[in-house]
Amino acid sequence: MAGKSERKRKVALEEIVMISAVMIAGFALQFFSGPFDKRFLAFPVNVILIAMLLLIFFMKKGGGLSRMASGSLSVTLLAAMTIAALWMGLVPGNMVKISWPFVLLYLLVLVNLTAIIALKIKSFSVGQIPFMLNHAGLLILLLAAGPGSADKARYFMTVAEGTTEWRGEPSGSREGANVVELPIAVELKDFSMEEYPPRLGIVDKTTGEAMPAGKPLFYESVVGASFFIDRWEIAVDSVLDKYRYAPAAYVRVKETGSGELNEGWVSCGNYFQHFKILDLDDRLCVAMTFPEPKAYRSEVKVFTPDGDVKNGIIEVNSPMTMKSWKIYQFSYDTQKGRDSEHSIFELVYDPWVIPSYIGFILMLFGAVTLFWKGGRR
Repeated sequence: MAGKSERKRKVALEEIVMISAVMIAGFALQFFSGPFDKRFLAFPVNVILIAMLLLIFFMKKGGGLSRMASGSLSVTLLAAMTIAALWMGLVPGNMVKISWPFVLLYLLVLVNLTAIIALKIKSFSVGQIPFMLNHAGLLILLLAAGPGSADKARYFMTVAEGTTEWRGEPSGSREGANVVELPIAVELKDFSMEEYPPRLGIVDKTTGEAMPAGKPLFYESVVGASFFIDRWEIAVDSVLDKYRYAPAAYVRVKETGSGELNEGWVSCGNYFQHFKILDLDDRLCVAMTFPEPKAYRSEVKVFTPDGDVKNGIIEVNSPMTMKSWKIYQFSYDTQKGRDSEHSIFELVYDPWVIPSYIGFILMLFGAVTLFWKGGRR
């Protein structure tokens, strides 16, 4: 018994030394070559890596496979990954995910997990189904989130109304630089926007500060609205809101102390119309803010070289999916607002999204079968 415990301690010590050596090698690579560039793992390198991991399944049951599937190795790797995760979560601005030590540690986890599954397959029984489902699902998720993430790409595409665009700018590139042709095209049929009513307030013309100083008040410019700001009562008599014209409101302002009445049009202006204010005295005036967007959407038609066509509406937080692509509503011509004649989309390519779903489903089934098995006992 003592000899067995001594052997376990020796194995655990060897595993700790091995992991430490890998970490030291990672820090050396980090020092001499800088952060890890995940583009190195892009297709076909990630597929080759997965194929090499699959070779573990052809290893004979014994010393080598058992050592790679060691439970003490799993615990040590889990502890190291937990420390890395805590560092990523608690230390702002860290670069753990693109550091060589983390990449090599992640690789060791993949090897260990693959070896565990391979070892269980060689002595498979029905009672191991929950274990196999959970571990297989976790392995697929880690492969998709690790090596698979190198194939994920983001592009920004600006499309004018009535035109079709197939070129995009890779995320992170300078504006107008590195424009590439994509295997997907977007036709913008129409862009539309809903806006909140612009708001009215009293502003100091000399400083631009809204009143009351420190706690400014603004109210929506809707017909029939009446409100007080400091010593002025403001009533909205009528509102003009026409297509391509800046919104405007006709207001009546009464100073509560003297009863003096001012009235006139107030407008926030737009890209071709000048703003208009209503002076109250030499210093203060009634001004209108720009209307804020409530929702905006694009009616589009999406094409692929394979002849696939999809029509739909893309809104914020409601993207369109076309095969391995997701198309998000990103922005528009903010100078023109609702009169924008183009729409800006973010296109995300992720060929590993389906394997990710498969991994989640396997883990879900694993959890269900585990509870079912526990309930039967």
